[in-house]
Amino acid sequence: MRVVKNFSVSILSLVFGSNLFAGVPTSDLRCFTDKATQKTKLEMKVFFDEASNWSGGYVKYGKNKPPISIVLQSTKTIDENEGRPSTFETIWLEIGTNEATGKYTTVTQGAKYYSLEYIGRKSKKTYMFDESTIRDDASQSCKW
Repeated sequence: MRVVKNFSVSILSLVFGSNLFAGVPTSDLRCFTDKATQKTKLEMKVFFDEASNWSGGYVKYGKNKPPISIVLQSTKTIDENEGRPSTFETIWLEIGTNEATGKYTTVTQGAKYYSLEYIGRKSKKTYMFDESTIRDDASQSCKW
């Protein structure tokens, strides 16, 4: 087991460089409800490590559902305003067992999330979400 563990750390060091463990990852927790019915609850938590230029995270529906991994696909600037934070569109891919199963697109400016859209890969259905401010900072989760 120790050989496998050391091998994994060695591979990660090669892939991400020697600064893999040098940075301190930050996280951002956001809570959303669907625009249509306000019944579907979604928790999104993303992690960033500037030292290794890595981002990843998860989404979780409701309070008893397991988390679903998401990986960053792209970020692009859609508006630059002098004296104000830029506006960004970020696309996260939802990862199932063997493939991408959906796509989350967010539009943000500074700390504000203007929209979150989910499109299922197979169904092609689109779901729109509004950010909710209801969260439990003590447990670092959404308060549903």
